[in-house]
This record gives sequence, structure tokens and C-alpha cells, in this order.
Amino acid sequence: MKIKSMLSLLVAAYAMSGSVAAQDTYELTFSTYLPPSYEYVWKPIEDFVAQIEEESDGRVKINVFHSAQLFDGYDELPALSRGDVDLVNLTTTYPSGTVPELSIFTLPFLFDDVEHLTTTLDNGLFDLGINEKLQEEHNAVVLGVAPWDPYEFYSRRNPINTAEDIEGLVWASTGAIDAEAIQALGGSPTSLASSELYLAFDRGVIDATPRPLLTGMGRNLYEVAKYISLVNFGVDVSLLAINKDTWDNLPADIQEIIQKAAQQRDQTQQELVNNFIDESIKKYEELGMTVERVDGENLDAMRSNSRSVIDNWAASVDNGEAYLELVEQTRAK
Repeated sequence: MKIKSMLSLLVAAYAMSGSVAAQDTYELTFSTYLPPSYEYVWKPIEDFVAQIEEESDGRVKINVFHSAQLFDGYDELPALSRGDVDLVNLTTTYPSGTVPELSIFTLPFLFDDVEHLTTTLDNGLFDLGINEKLQEEHNAVVLGVAPWDPYEFYSRRNPINTAEDIEGLVWASTGAIDAEAIQALGGSPTSLASSELYLAFDRGVIDATPRPLLTGMGRNLYEVAKYISLVNFGVDVSLLAINKDTWDNLPADIQEIIQKAAQQRDQTQQELVNNFIDESIKKYEELGMTVERVDGENLDAMRSNSRSVIDNWAASVDNGEAYLELVEQTRAK
């Protein structure tokens, strides 16, 4: 009887320990330099976090730090690589200096629009080498990719309607490729984070910048820049990534929950972006900005003047021509 009792106690203790192990909890740190005013990026992040915490029955807790409370746009990928944070929402212009393949999203006039970009993503753009490089060299696993609205030209004193209008102006750039493109177009680039744009415009330090409509709205650029020229200069993406060590240490069911939430985040952001473009253009006009719609002939001239940047990029990265081939194959006829 004593032996049976002892066995029963051991079995019960083992079962209890298994139950406790199955209910392990995970506290993750999420960093983004973006402020909540960037609504079509911020709202999907909030939903992403809420979905994971709900579907994991509280086993996962995610602490979100926004507005560069922990790291700015340039420092987020290194912080993720080191494991200083578990999750980030990267805007690819900032880490493009260390991952040059990511510069494809700021190659001048490469993508026709948001739909063209998302079609290339759906057809495996990141599988041509970006996913592998981020994992092997930066300890980062890509969970999802969602579009921003296109980069347009903001200018302070005069509208940008022709290739000649770009020349001689001081432009705030975000990365090496858009700086190279601005230089090829005759402008003078200087690297500035989006948080610095307002004062730079207000003090006359810069004349113009290529930025998404969302940046202008979130940073109140309509107060210091008079013109927006619609040119589809680039179409950047919002890259949701997790530290690889963190990812590998999560159980399969939690990984599945996170992947599902990331897919929903991508879909939600894409829908919000499409709605935002038309709404924000109308809003800018209401706020007193002049919206210029650059015609096809002048856009072709801008493309021609900056084509060397695309060719140089393709020659400098692994699989460069394959990226460009996919872009061409997915272009609407």
C-alpha cells in the first residue's frame, strides 16, 4: 500500500510539473521608432499585440515602446540582432546601409504604386535573399512585410514638377540609395531622420525631401512645407521582425499564434494604406498645401536621369538582376 501511495504521489507530481511547464509565460519587448500618430502603422501594431496576448490566453505579454523611447530607426536592427529587444517594426530605409538589398524599396521610380509592390511581395521578393541574410547575418526572423504609402516630394518654396526643379535644392534623405538618386537628379542630399524634418524645413536648412504622405501628416510638415508633388519616388515597407534566439526558444503553438497575428497585421496595414492615400491628399489640400500631379513625360525624364542608381544597385547586391526581373514580371501591362 505504501509503495502504491508513493507511486501515486510521484505520478501526480510529474503531471503537475508538466502542467506548469505547459503554461510557461513569455514577456517580450517590442520597439518602434514610430509614434502613434502614424495611424496606419500604429493601429495594426496594436491589433497584432492584442491578438497575440488574447489567443495565447495571457501566456505572452508584449511591452511596446514607441516614438524611439528605446531606439531610433537607425538603431533598431542592431538592437534586435543583439537581443536588446525581441520585436521591432523596421522601416527598411534605415537598415539599408547594412542590408543593401533592402534599398530596393527606395530605388527611384522602380515601383508603379502600392499594388505593384505588394504583388512582388506576394510573389516571393524576400525569398530572393533578404530573409536568409537577415537571419544569418543579423539574427532576425521576418514575421511580416506591409507597404507604406509612396514617397512623394515635399518642397518649401517652389513645386517640383520637372526634373530641372530638383536641381540645386538641399534634400533631406533617409538612406544611401535615395541620397544617391537625389544626387543623380541634381539635388544635394543630407541625411535626416523624420523627427528632424519639421525644424529643418522651418529654419530653411532643407528645401525638399522625399517622404511618404504619412510622414508629412504625422510630423506636421504641412505647417512648414507648401507643396507636395506626387511622383511615386519609392514605396517603402514596414518590416515586422523578431530576434532569432527569442523565436527559436518559443514553443510551436506560440510561434503559430505570432505568425497568424503577423499575417493579419500585414493585411490590415495594406487596407489602411489604400484608404489613407486618397484621404490624406484631400486633407493636405484642406490644410492649404498645393498638391502637384507630375505628368508622365516629366516622370519619364526623372526616371531616365536616375536609372544609373538602379543599375548600380543591381550590380552590387547578390541576385540583383533576379529582383529587378521579378519587379518587371509583376508590373501591370
